[in-house]
Amino acid sequence: MKMVKLQRQAGDGSAAVVATVGPMQDAEADTYAARLLHLAEQHTDLGFSVSTTPVESTSGEAAEPPAAPDELLRAVMARDDDTGDGDHDLPEPAPHS
Repeated sequence: MKMVKLQRQAGDGSAAVVATVGPMQDAEADTYAARLLHLAEQHTDLGFSVSTTPVESTSGEAAEPPAAPDELLRAVMARDDDTGDGDHDLPEPAPHS
């Protein structure tokens, strides 16, 4: 199992985690991270980076992502534009049919 982390470089060189997704199965996390990285690379001026971290799920179950990679990135960028207060709310998951 892995977690996907979206980080942003600060002016002082440190990196702050702005969103996490998971835990997901390794292949799903790698695919999600690759899609998120591709989108983040289109906004190089914002200093985003994407990584995965191995984790153990206490329940042994993987989680569904709360949002598609493009929705997650838009939510992070919109939050920064709207509030700038560091609040880490994520969009509600889309209903599954």
